[in-house]
Amino acid sequence: MKVGVLVQRVGLIGLIFFLSIPLLAQSYFNELGKRITYADYEQKILSGPYFGVPGEKAGDQKLVHRMPAGLTNAKLFYEKLGMLADFQAGRPLVVIFYPGKDECNSAASTSDPKLLRSNHEAVLKYAQKFGTAPPVYLYQQAHGLEKYTGIHSWIPDPEGVFARQFFQFPYPCKSFVVISPKGNYRAILGEFPISQISVALKKL
Repeated sequence: MKVGVLVQRVGLIGLIFFLSIPLLAQSYFNELGKRITYADYEQKILSGPYFGVPGEKAGDQKLVHRMPAGLTNAKLFYEKLGMLADFQAGRPLVVIFYPGKDECNSAASTSDPKLLRSNHEAVLKYAQKFGTAPPVYLYQQAHGLEKYTGIHSWIPDPEGVFARQFFQFPYPCKSFVVISPKGNYRAILGEFPISQISVALKKL
């Protein structure tokens, strides 16, 4: 799937998931916290890499960029995963995050066993290419993960630390984050081409 088409598709999913009562929202804000019009808010979701999520006040809506990057306390995440040896060895983390069963990740197009196996093999290939720690698959809610039986296993988000830091809302399908031992991270929130993991690792 081309990235441009994916952005449009996920933009529409974002509207469905996060704009359930848009006309009742008190205010709309961009990703920097600046107040914007509803028309600008909707246009950014439809045409750019943004999701709309609840704001600080009841009814408010704000934009979040779907491809966040920055610095974090990397050691904390290695420690929570029991992977301090990888931290000390300088191996980046690759974490794929499943929020729970939703319309996106339960669709036939995202549930084909051949595709799931192929995606996992691609992740392993990227891990080997970039010398990362073994990829980690985390879930927030396990319902719907049965289709991965025999392909790879999932573990619960330890103490909810990844959800709090990177995945604060149930972004559709699944998300990922890559983290270097130095603290640099890159993520994609919501459905993504599996090749974007390789792109993110290259940019760490």
